[in-house]
Amino acid sequence: MSQSSPHATDRPRPEPLGSGFRRLLAALGLGNLGDGIAVVALPWYAATITDDPFMVALVGAATRLPWLLFALPAGVLGDRVDRRRLMMAAGGIKASLLAVLAALAFMGLGSIPSLIVFALLVGVCEVFFDNTAQSMLPTVVPRSRLERANGLFQGVERVLNKFVGAPLAGVLLAVSTGLAFGVQALLILGAVAMLFVLRGNFRAGDQETSEEPRPASSVWSQLREGVVWLWRHPVMRPMALITGLSNLGAALMASVMVLFVQDVLGAGPQAYGLLMTVAAVGAVAGSVVIPSFATRMSVSTSLVLSLTLMAVAALTLALLRSVPAFMVCQLLIGFASMWWNITAISLFGRVIPDRLRSRVFSAHRTLSWGMLLLGGALARFSEGLLGREWSLALPFLSAGLLETALVGITALVLTRRGVDEALARSAPGAG
Repeated sequence: MSQSSPHATDRPRPEPLGSGFRRLLAALGLGNLGDGIAVVALPWYAATITDDPFMVALVGAATRLPWLLFALPAGVLGDRVDRRRLMMAAGGIKASLLAVLAALAFMGLGSIPSLIVFALLVGVCEVFFDNTAQSMLPTVVPRSRLERANGLFQGVERVLNKFVGAPLAGVLLAVSTGLAFGVQALLILGAVAMLFVLRGNFRAGDQETSEEPRPASSVWSQLREGVVWLWRHPVMRPMALITGLSNLGAALMASVMVLFVQDVLGAGPQAYGLLMTVAAVGAVAGSVVIPSFATRMSVSTSLVLSLTLMAVAALTLALLRSVPAFMVCQLLIGFASMWWNITAISLFGRVIPDRLRSRVFSAHRTLSWGMLLLGGALARFSEGLLGREWSLALPFLSAGLLETALVGITALVLTRRGVDEALARSAPGAG
């Protein structure tokens, strides 16, 4: 009589994440596929209207500026209303804007001023949609499965945004610019449809069992409450500051990346495109494998190790200026950044009270985006102080030294005991 292998029966199967998570993931995926199209389509359309590089860059900046200006208001609103309905409203408005933009492109009536306005408005909708989606995740997934859920969230976002959206945009733009915006509008409507069939109560605070007092009714009071909570929390405050400083290092590198590849590595445009996908490959690989081992080590250990990888990769980029070293380092940076994101976001989802989650997430994102902008400004200031090659390598060296310092700070401040105490205080039924 044959017997089945014990390995086939003893291996634990992953716990299902549930239909609510699948619908939320589908909505996020459709939205990010549309965003991946926009990353290519918007600057392409701008370049067909004007040959002024500053105006083309201004259109790109208009899509990012709302993250700095509107993340905090989005967090307040996300804690005041039903989050599912807020996402549906943001998606519906965004789809309508894109439909109008598609019509203008079809009729040849587009202009740079109108494109900047549309980019700003679409960016505002994206802020409300994406910030609220991240806040909703802990309400559709049990605390024990947040790493898996966040890994899927991050992986789907990277794949559809980086690997699928950009090539699809190229195909659509070859047919018509208006078609690219029209398809994006349809994808956003598909995301809204996924949210429409998502069942449950997603009003902030209704998921909690504790008898915590409701936040004050005024918008300013709610905004202040979220920021103050983040600042006073012994774990979340250093987490937010360390994340922001790490983003500062990433911005230093990103701001000179194309010039570094061109002038230092001597690579052409095709090689540059290939090199830029390596980090995304590392991030997607990380989204698949990190949840399988992240829960077996402490949060503190995961944070320190991920920062260590980023520090080593940045320093290596500054000192070993070769294409193979660049590819390995980019792969490590993508993997390490995904490791940090999954660990940090899962910790946020467990520790932040549901009634404050949107506001605290938005405060954290505002800090992160501010650091990204500061990093770009610092990198541009350094050029001209040194020779061309070292002025391009300096941001990588600075980022590596910054990440190295953050490794020590994280080990000292975000100790295992401190994180465990914060998790114990936030556990359901605690206090």
